[in-house]
Amino acid sequence: MAEGHVDVKRYQIISLLYIVFICFSVISIKITILDSNIYTIKSLQSIDKEELKKVNISNKIIDDNNGLLINKDKAQAYLKIRSRLKLSREVVESVLKYVDDEFAKNKTSILKEFNSKNLIEEILKSDRGVKLLEKDLFELSDFIKKSPYKLQTSLDSLIPIEKNITTIKGKVEPWEYYLFMHKPTAISYMQLERIKLLITKTQLLYQEAALAEIGYEPTYFSQFNPKLYVLKSSVKEYKEEDIIKPGQKVISENDQVFDDLFQNILSALHAENIFVGLNNTLLSDFKYNLGKDFELEISPKVNISKVDNSYKVVFNKKGEYTLRFYDMRKERKVLFEKKIAVNALPDPVVKVKGDNLSNYSISMKDLIGAERLEAKLEINNLSFFPGRINSFKVLRIHNGKEEESVNNYGELFQSPTQKVLGALVKNDLIIFDNLNMSMIDGTTRTAAPIVYKITN
Repeated sequence: MAEGHVDVKRYQIISLLYIVFICFSVISIKITILDSNIYTIKSLQSIDKEELKKVNISNKIIDDNNGLLINKDKAQAYLKIRSRLKLSREVVESVLKYVDDEFAKNKTSILKEFNSKNLIEEILKSDRGVKLLEKDLFELSDFIKKSPYKLQTSLDSLIPIEKNITTIKGKVEPWEYYLFMHKPTAISYMQLERIKLLITKTQLLYQEAALAEIGYEPTYFSQFNPKLYVLKSSVKEYKEEDIIKPGQKVISENDQVFDDLFQNILSALHAENIFVGLNNTLLSDFKYNLGKDFELEISPKVNISKVDNSYKVVFNKKGEYTLRFYDMRKERKVLFEKKIAVNALPDPVVKVKGDNLSNYSISMKDLIGAERLEAKLEINNLSFFPGRINSFKVLRIHNGKEEESVNNYGELFQSPTQKVLGALVKNDLIIFDNLNMSMIDGTTRTAAPIVYKITN
C-alpha cells in the first residue's frame, strides 16, 4: 500500500511538471506575438492620426457649405450619422484615457503590462470601461440602421457588433469576453485602438458622401500640373426606396431643372490653378447664358468676359475671392457660394532657345543658332510666356578664369553678346547670370544662372 501511494504521488508530480512545462512554452510564444502587438498599436494610432486630419479638412468644407447641404436630405442624413460617429469616437478615447490614467495610478504602463491580464481586466470591468463602450457601440449601430439613408460599410462586421460571437472553433462567447476579457494588455489595448480607427474611417466616409451631394470629391491637386486626379470610393449607398421600379420616375421635372443648372455649373467650373494676370477660364463648355439663365458675382469685383461657351476672368491681385452663383430663370435664387484662391505666378524657367539644350553641354553651332534666351511657364497649358526678359549678364570662363563679360538687354543676343559667344572654344564655360524678368502679375523675377560647357 505504501509503495502504491508513493507511485501515485510520483505520477502526480510528473504530471504537474509537464503542465508547468506546457504553460511556460505557451507563455514564451505569447511574449513574441504580444511584443509585436505594441507595433500594431503604434501603427493604428499613426493611421488614425492621419485619417483625423482628413476628417478635420472635410469638416471645414462642410461648415463653409452649410447653406447648400441643408437643402439636401441625403446629405443631412449622412451628417447626422457623422455626428453620432463623432460621439462614439469620443467614448473610445475616454476608455483609452481611463486605461492610461489607471496604469499611471498603479505606477505602470502598457509596455510593462503588455503580457499581463489582471490589471487591464480589472480596469475594463468598471463602469467606465467595456460596459460603457459596448452600450455606445450597439446604440450607434441601431442609430445607423434606422437612418433613411446610409452607406454600406463594414463597421458592424469588423468590430464586430453582436451580443454573442461564435469563435473559429465554434465556441459562443459574450461580446466583451470575445474582444477584451482574459486577454493580455497588448491585445485588449490594440482592440480599443482598432475600434477607434474604424469609427474615424467611417466618419470620414459619411462626411465625404455628404460633400459628394454638392459636387465635392476627394482629389489630388498640384499647382504645377493642371490635371486633377479624383479618388474613386468603393463605398456604395443603399436604401430600399432607391431601387427604381419599372415605370417609376426618378425625380420630378421641377427638380430636374434645378439639378441640371447646378450640376452643369459644378462640372464646368474650374476653381483651381487660378493665377494673377492670366485670362483664367472659370466656366468651360457652359451652355447657359450669363444674365439670362444665371448670374455670377465675384468679390472683390472683377470683369467677366465670354468667349464661345467659356467664361473668363483676369484677376489683378492675388488672394481669396468669393464666387456667388444665382439661378435667374424664375426668380433670382442663390445656388451656392465658393471661395477660390488666386495665386501669384510661379517662377519661370529660362534656357537658351532650342529643343535639345536641356543639359549642361552645348555645341557652338547650337549656341550661335539659338539667337536668344527664352522663358517658359508651364501652367494651364499656356502657349505664351506671360512676361518678358528684361536683361541678363553673359560671362565667358576660359581655363578657369573669367575672360570677359557683357550685359544684354532683352531676350535677343545683342552684338556685344554675339562677340563673346564667337570667342568661345572647346571646354569653355558660358554663364548667363543676373536674369531679370517682368511678369504680367506686376512682379519682377530673377532666375537662376544658366551654365553651359562648350563641346566643340
